[in-house]
Amino acid sequence: MGVVRIAAVLAVRGVRFRCHRALGRPSAVEALSLEVTRRCIARCVMCSIWRTPRDLPELDAAGWLGVLSSASLGRLVELDITGGEPFLRDDLGRLLAGLGELKAGHLPRLQSVAVTTNGLLTRRVLEVVAGVGPGLAARGIGLVIALGMDGVGELHDRIRNVSGAWRRLDETVRGLEGLRRQVPGLVLGLKTTVTRYNAGELDRIADYADEHGLFLIVSPYIVTPVRYANVDLEEDLELSPRDREALRRFYEGPRFRWSHYRRELLRFLETGRMEKACSAGFNYCFIRSTGDVYPCPLIEPGLGNVRESTLDGLLRSPAAAAQRRRVGRLPECRTCTEPGLERYALPFEGWHYLRELLRLGPRGFAALHAHLGLDKYL
Repeated sequence: MGVVRIAAVLAVRGVRFRCHRALGRPSAVEALSLEVTRRCIARCVMCSIWRTPRDLPELDAAGWLGVLSSASLGRLVELDITGGEPFLRDDLGRLLAGLGELKAGHLPRLQSVAVTTNGLLTRRVLEVVAGVGPGLAARGIGLVIALGMDGVGELHDRIRNVSGAWRRLDETVRGLEGLRRQVPGLVLGLKTTVTRYNAGELDRIADYADEHGLFLIVSPYIVTPVRYANVDLEEDLELSPRDREALRRFYEGPRFRWSHYRRELLRFLETGRMEKACSAGFNYCFIRSTGDVYPCPLIEPGLGNVRESTLDGLLRSPAAAAQRRRVGRLPECRTCTEPGLERYALPFEGWHYLRELLRLGPRGFAALHAHLGLDKYL
């Protein structure tokens, strides 16, 4: 799609989004996150998911595939599978393979599925990726594996509170590198959560990513009772002025030249306030391992449970409409540094992205658009 046509689409979408928000109207879900388990073998300093009782009920693969067969997901483009540690599930391969089977009838627009992992279960990760990757690729679904890396060497072990975590993660990365030659469209990357423990180590992580041909997402920690259950850790994680300066210097460097998120973070570090596009509850939602549905993974309350109601019914409920009317206006929104939301928020919300076009000009905007891979949302 050409830049002029994109500009026209974004202008119209900007008006539509504001009308939908004012009325609380639902939209077709284009991006979905599934927290398939809260079980985890790491004990990360920035997250308390691992403290969740082990007897918490989880939807099995058949349950998840039933949810994904919902009529409300017919325009789903991108699926994110997270945890806890997803590879602890014995049926993860069955779930991923099932996505390929749903592609023709229920998920015709699905283009990618991303799985976030701590990379500690090397053999399991490699077996699942090798087993399901080619089948997904044959059906036009790209597989993305995002590995959590918070330091290079022993620092990573300390942050994850697991002896040998770095060695096992490095083995997983190298094994996945080999699979890139066998699995068409396999994309590999790193996710780094910035805390006071690693704010000065970001260049080493970026060097590792460059060395292995990995994308890199770097974002400050988030405190929330819903997603990470880490409200009690806020004081321990707080960045000092020196840490914030280290993060600012990193983001001002050339590594994130075309990242919209980079500009947002730099403004946040200066003002303490995020001002970004968000479409949570409109074309995105989050489902916990229990089946509880949230328009946004960071904000309570939820909308109900897919074990008891249909996903479509929950997304069209009065509670969902009330949440949508408040998107971008809640206190949590002003400090939300969640990365990656731009992929589906910018094309949907419209006007933030249109301002990027006016700021960058046609050529710069085309480069940004290609870098973010947003044609799939237009």
